[in-house]
Amino acid sequence: MRILFFTPQVPSRIQARSINLLKELSKEHDISLVSLLMDQNELTLLKEIEPYCVSIDLVPHSKWQICINRLRALPTRIPLNIASYRSVIIIQCLKEVIQRQRIDLIHAEVAAVVPALNTLREEIQVPVVYDAVNCSSWQLQQKLDTLHHPLKKWFTYSAWQRMRHFEQSALEQLEQIVIADASDRDRLGLLMGRWHNIKVVRNCVDIDYFKPRQSRPNHSNALVFCGHLDKCANVQAILHFCEHILPLIWQQKPETTLTIVGPNPPLAIQALEDDGRITVTGYVPDVRPYLDQATVALAPLLVASGPQFNILEALAMETPVVTTPRCSRALGTLHGQHLLVAEGPQSYAEAVLTLLNYPFLARALGEQGRKFVINHYSWASAVAVLNQLYAALPGISELYDAETPLPFIHNSHTEHIRKV
Repeated sequence: MRILFFTPQVPSRIQARSINLLKELSKEHDISLVSLLMDQNELTLLKEIEPYCVSIDLVPHSKWQICINRLRALPTRIPLNIASYRSVIIIQCLKEVIQRQRIDLIHAEVAAVVPALNTLREEIQVPVVYDAVNCSSWQLQQKLDTLHHPLKKWFTYSAWQRMRHFEQSALEQLEQIVIADASDRDRLGLLMGRWHNIKVVRNCVDIDYFKPRQSRPNHSNALVFCGHLDKCANVQAILHFCEHILPLIWQQKPETTLTIVGPNPPLAIQALEDDGRITVTGYVPDVRPYLDQATVALAPLLVASGPQFNILEALAMETPVVTTPRCSRALGTLHGQHLLVAEGPQSYAEAVLTLLNYPFLARALGEQGRKFVINHYSWASAVAVLNQLYAALPGISELYDAETPLPFIHNSHTEHIRKV
């Protein structure tokens, strides 16, 4: 089958869900990728995804366009982060790719693409599977519950209202929605007033890429936090950890170090390096060395919606993890068997210190954590669910009935790359 894979950003290891679904889908389908190009540096990401696509079309989208789009959205009810990605050119590009590649189905990811999808569907009738990933309004509601500053609380409340209205109204036209977590499915279904077309396709991890070294070095008292540092939930989590939890750890083990790994760290996080025991790396092409050298991986998220890639990747690397009850419930992990779960500064600090003080427990948790990921979070199982959903869509079932499992010639290289 010929699939148009539509994302707001070029898939990369940072966007783990999109790149791994794309790679796994390419084993059975011909994939044509359409993405916005937010930064010219993203062109370097093409090398990794080219083998999995028969065509790649990129639409440049500048920071000035983002600012203008947000200003235009202020007097409306459109969420500002969704308005940021509006582009007339992307809709023209989608139409061209559908015709040029004779597309059978569109697989589109995250809320930012929905306005373009709805505009496109007014003119072209191609089945769409929309990957919401999570219930965005629920993420904002969780964040709202943790804020105390009046201005921040008002701004987040406004964003929550906009997103709630958007999810209630803008998703109505989409025939099939997938989401990464059952609890998010229930919340999104409650907003929309229907659940029958929302299916769970879980976040997973590439267990061949994320695996421990055969001889793991013993770097005692080394903590690591990995995550997108332009996401509020991650920024909030690590700042909370450094302010309220890390001092408790330093009281007993002052030599403990913390490495914060992730792109676009804000000034508040960069300022943490004033203490020589804290390192902020910014963007790194590969997080595995940092996970491999750490004694404990941190996931102190106060706001969690769906499984967290940073936890799955650490577990796959056999790096012991300390997380919060919300994240553990979303993953289905067990406290004391796969990782440690703690809530509140004192409890969280004690859990970290337990792993620092008892290396044998850390090793045992690491081994059991990887086994858990292998058994429950492989991308092949996620794509098997997607293929079932594709086959059930109107107009697609006939393709499956008429063709072999690989109905079109699958190319091992990209035939067409274009920057619009």
